[in-house]
Amino acid sequence: MLLSREIENNLLRLRETINKHYQNSVDINYEKYLTQTAIFSLFNQNQGALTLIFDIKNFKIVNISKNITTFTGYNRKELGENITLSFVSLLAPEHASLLNVFATWIQKVLKNIPKNYGVEHFFNCWGVKFYNKSKETMKWHISALPLELDAEGKPLLLFLSLQDITHLMKGDDYWIRGVLGKEEKRIFFYHSGENKTVEQEILSEREKEVLKYIIKGLNTKQIAGVLDISPNTVDNHRRNMLARTGTRDTTALIHLCKLTGII
Repeated sequence: MLLSREIENNLLRLRETINKHYQNSVDINYEKYLTQTAIFSLFNQNQGALTLIFDIKNFKIVNISKNITTFTGYNRKELGENITLSFVSLLAPEHASLLNVFATWIQKVLKNIPKNYGVEHFFNCWGVKFYNKSKETMKWHISALPLELDAEGKPLLLFLSLQDITHLMKGDDYWIRGVLGKEEKRIFFYHSGENKTVEQEILSEREKEVLKYIIKGLNTKQIAGVLDISPNTVDNHRRNMLARTGTRDTTALIHLCKLTGII
């Protein structure tokens, strides 16, 4: 598969980023993690997700689930020997920067927090645009769970779960969200449209309150009464949540927020 010029350039920058932050070679026992994640991977496939294990240092897909054709239209043989580059080639050129942005973003976030926060972390990325074999646009949600960390707490091996959320999204932006820490959590998110990272949840506490009442089936007037705010304020919160997450409508907003763990 051919790589676009944009993806080639971003891969070069990505390798520079990886070499800068992962200077020491590390041997990873892949088999151990393949065994550990087998049941989790099967569960995700049953939920309609594509799963893979990714070695960051060596920029290598170690394992990918058998439902690859369902997601991309390509079978394993068509993807060739270098499945990593073939998979990356499916990225839309306008989202080619995601690879380097994500790698740089993780390093920046981890650098500015105490090491104890690196004990557990979970990353989401949504709105990422790919093209399938038929050249149809797909927008994916990607969740990333570190399987192994280096001595400095940086992730070496990731378990990735991908879901097609084209029907939920509008616009051409993508988002990255990271939750770090086990008990006391810190949350960071990045929006490609604004090209900046902030340390806060993507939705405010008040917005999440409104959303939880929407999920319970309350209408605008009822929510306004419960929260002692005006119906206009409720509607403003709803519009802000849709804009901030890039979702098409309230149903899509609820689905995405549950999928990403925002609520």
